[in-house]
Amino acid sequence: MKNIFTQLILLLFLAGACSSGRRTVSINSSRPADITVDQSIQSLVILNRTKYSKEAVNVLEGILTGELPEEDKAAIQSFIIGFQKRLANSGRFETRVANETFIGNSLTQAFPDPLPWSTIRVVCENYDADAVIAIEMFDSDFIVTDGKSKKTVKNEDGEEIEIDEFSTSGVANITIGVRIYDPISEKIIDQDLYRRTNEWNAQADTKSGAIAALINKTDATRHLTNQVGSNYAYKIAPMPVQITRSFVGKSKKSPALEQGSRYADVGNWKEAARIWENGLTSVPSKEGGYLTYNLAVANEILGNLNEARKWAERSYTQYGNNDARNYIQALEQRIENEQLAEEQMGN
Repeated sequence: MKNIFTQLILLLFLAGACSSGRRTVSINSSRPADITVDQSIQSLVILNRTKYSKEAVNVLEGILTGELPEEDKAAIQSFIIGFQKRLANSGRFETRVANETFIGNSLTQAFPDPLPWSTIRVVCENYDADAVIAIEMFDSDFIVTDGKSKKTVKNEDGEEIEIDEFSTSGVANITIGVRIYDPISEKIIDQDLYRRTNEWNAQADTKSGAIAALINKTDATRHLTNQVGSNYAYKIAPMPVQITRSFVGKSKKSPALEQGSRYADVGNWKEAARIWENGLTSVPSKEGGYLTYNLAVANEILGNLNEARKWAERSYTQYGNNDARNYIQALEQRIENEQLAEEQMGN
């Protein structure tokens, strides 16, 4: 709910940026992880536990046809690549990948029984890791449908004619379950089941051409598992993000607005702030709201978040600038997010 609330605040904030000749600027910030992992855990070993038992394989062989184990291996590898690539942006954890594939998975899309803690400790010792991220289960399917319609084209004589157009649609579905084992506390600190679906389409003048142009199951599944792996990194590690702010560039009744904005355009925010603050002397209320708002933005960019909040509050309370009200909430959310991200990083 907090992420949804934050997005709504940002949308309201950006909506106000569409008026009054505003300029925009990007700021580096931090997004906290969805869960806080104890600082004693600094390294993770990623374990593939999606191998079926012999009994399960016998059941599968009686139900499924054309299922290639290599497809599952490629999908799990894509999850790991997406996870490690995104996690590298954080610096919160070191990761290793276990060579072994453990028995787990499930025919019912429910998590298998947890691995014994003795096994978890051995894996951590073998890979010099503090905890285990286990991909516990994986399932996928790819449903292809086709159709035919008419489309109008021009022939060589420039006449409009109708011809057949063939289309194919492929819908990929995946289910992937992930657990994190902490061998010191002997607790499963996270367990989550992810389901993803996506549809791809292709068109051609022939049915075989449309089928050939459609993404294949392996690539579609890898695409989805890569997304899940990348998203999972956000769940457990703080990440750098960029946020967008706007400021008022000019006003006929306040030359200081435009002068300060020119300094802001070249990155001299200290001078921009000085000019905007000096410009507050005897200006109409509306322009006063713009200037104090800009001062809030300048201080945020300079890293003075509490000072930025004071200027935004003054813009709203003293000058009645309604945009500043949304900005105050955005600043408070950023302060809270960065404090939590710092704690999660152990700084």
